[in-house]
Amino acid sequence: MKKVTDDISKAFDRCVEALSLNELSRRTGIGIYTLRKFATRQTNSIREETWDKIYPVLKPYLIGNDADAPSVLPPRIGPTARRHHDLVELVSDQKILLDVFGALAPRDRSEWLDRLTKAAGGDAPAYELSSLTADENRLLGVFDALPPERREPLLLELVEYAELEVRKQRRELF
Repeated sequence: MKKVTDDISKAFDRCVEALSLNELSRRTGIGIYTLRKFATRQTNSIREETWDKIYPVLKPYLIGNDADAPSVLPPRIGPTARRHHDLVELVSDQKILLDVFGALAPRDRSEWLDRLTKAAGGDAPAYELSSLTADENRLLGVFDALPPERREPLLLELVEYAELEVRKQRRELF
């Protein structure tokens, strides 16, 4: 059994701050409930087989007694807004919409926002989430204003469009 020390608890905090609890769970294969217990020190020890799964992901965030620990933490990758606490309540379609919208070029974002606004019958009240841009807040408001039967087809069309754009950009890079 591995004792949950202050260093390990702080490493969990740093890791969750950088990755999110969901991502840590995905990478380790350990349930969120279990990881939360370790992070909040609701348990004093970690089974060896569990520690073996956690340690490779947690190692860069261990500072203190670990001689192999780096002095600089790994950089955050991806938009920090996607890990922001006020996005937890969004449904899957809204999260997909934000991710796809973020993959578009600025000109395409504007065109798709206008297109969705027309499909919704005009402007709708924008969300007021501090972790999102004004366009992303407006996008979520317009998406909610769409008739339910129009949401999925438009979202799928946008996903297909964004996928083609990303493939085109990759071909240009390589």
